[in-house]
Amino acid sequence: MHGSIVHRPHAAVHRPDAAPSEAPSHRSGKRQRLASVLVVSFIAVVAAGTLTVVSPAEQALGATRAPRAVIIVGPSSGSTGEYLAEGRLFAKQAERAGMRVTRVFHPRATWARVRPALQGANLVVYFGHGNGWPSPYAPFQEDTKNGFALNRYDGASSYSHAYYGGNVIRRQVRLARNAVIILYRACYTAGNGEDWHRIPSQRVALKRVDNFAAAFLHRNVRARVVMAFGPKQWVNLAAALMRPGRTMNQIFQIRSAKPGWRMSGWMGRHDLYRQSRRSPGAKIHLDVHATVGYARAITGDLGMTTRQWAGR
Repeated sequence: MHGSIVHRPHAAVHRPDAAPSEAPSHRSGKRQRLASVLVVSFIAVVAAGTLTVVSPAEQALGATRAPRAVIIVGPSSGSTGEYLAEGRLFAKQAERAGMRVTRVFHPRATWARVRPALQGANLVVYFGHGNGWPSPYAPFQEDTKNGFALNRYDGASSYSHAYYGGNVIRRQVRLARNAVIILYRACYTAGNGEDWHRIPSQRVALKRVDNFAAAFLHRNVRARVVMAFGPKQWVNLAAALMRPGRTMNQIFQIRSAKPGWRMSGWMGRHDLYRQSRRSPGAKIHLDVHATVGYARAITGDLGMTTRQWAGR
């Protein structure tokens, strides 16, 4: 919940969205008919709230080989504009790296659009509110905790959101095998709480990271790694994922392109490893700042390679 007023978690709201209508073209001539179909198709895709772009690099690789990335920007109160800008930047970086990219952005980031977009995705990047545990908002349950905060309906305010927690993800999401999740700027995901909270104990930070990653790492959902970053990272993570010969832990340890930017990129002075208690076989690696606390984390199979992630 960075940069916002405290909002107590709300129950998830499911509101089906009407499909956009398409008016048939009546122009004559093959070229004119083709142009009309293309324009109408593009408008329909934009109206649906998602946009998938095929990059030149992906065309060269072939559509069946290019990993698919889904970039989600949820309603984030006063931080929404900043998160939208960062989501657009990440999407452009992913396209340049050769991925197929689907954008699902506020104010149209409803579960009705996010859920189908997630199916079969290799990379999921989420910007938005975080509702984790341990937190002041008892009791612990995963209908709303440890998932996404999304728009309640099309065009909803950035100060209104519905939580879709770990239980919803386990039941309704099936990613590509070896998928990677990046939770960006969301409270509780990397260990720290909200901006005005005190730095938690190591035990609490580990529980938060472990809990938030658990649903994505579930065997049915099929993600293999979850990265979580509190502050902005001056690291081109999309390009790093597309380079062969790297492990996920090596990507996590890339240093910032702006070294003076606090908690951006690998610090490595107070990092620690622990076994996950919620996801059998998974490891947790925290990159801890001495005075700011827990804002960089990775959980899962840290030795998974970029080739395994891309399925090549």
